[in-house]
Amino acid sequence: MMRTYELTYIAKPDLDDRTLNALIERVNAMVAADGGSIIKVDRWGLRPLSYPIRKYREGHYIFTLLALPAAAPARLEQRLRLTEDIIRHLLVRADEVNDTSAPSSFSEEVATSRLEAPPAAEDIPADEPSAA
Repeated sequence: MMRTYELTYIAKPDLDDRTLNALIERVNAMVAADGGSIIKVDRWGLRPLSYPIRKYREGHYIFTLLALPAAAPARLEQRLRLTEDIIRHLLVRADEVNDTSAPSSFSEEVATSRLEAPPAAEDIPADEPSAA
């Protein structure tokens, strides 16, 4: 069974365009070798990192939407860890990311409590002592 995954990875900032394109093709070949298929590749460009990773303060962000068989994500992540030009990656199942069907009871309570406004000063009976 093929599942849809989102892969976001950060490449070293010192890669030129030709090397970066070769890296993207190499990752796409890894996906194809595991029996997967690429749905979409989106280059987000060179962006600053929130914190330094391996002494890098910026990196090339690449987002890939892909379909993989059930056993392939573990092998793909292992290969990504061994790729020197990738300094960080994240692979998540797309249906888990986009699943907003049933909110938990805690989030429902928080949402309803935010909708309820506190009583106005004129709504408080005069015989009750005020908090001030």
